[in-house]
Amino acid sequence: DNQPTTNNNNNTTTMIASTALRNAARVGSKRSMSTAAAPKQHKAKDMWATLEKTRPPPGHPHTVFEPPYSTPVVAGMVIGVITTGYGMMYFGMRHQQYKQGYWK
Repeated sequence: DNQPTTNNNNNTTTMIASTALRNAARVGSKRSMSTAAAPKQHKAKDMWATLEKTRPPPGHPHTVFEPPYSTPVVAGMVIGVITTGYGMMYFGMRHQQYKQGYWK
């Protein structure tokens, strides 16, 4: 009753053969790049005049965040970010401890 059948061997052979054929078809179906027209590439030197027109005048310190800053607002934001990050990590750890049964 527990004798291996030839059906299992045939299934394995069929599976290996179909995988090999599928891989061979995939490799054969890849097309090489066309030599008729080269791919268009962006050249920064061609766009330099357009880019220069969008820049601020020379001597203007163009910083992302321009002062003055409100100290209470900045302090509140920094404390809020730190508290949120700590809370997310703590409650994630707490959830895992309860889920895995270490805490009851």
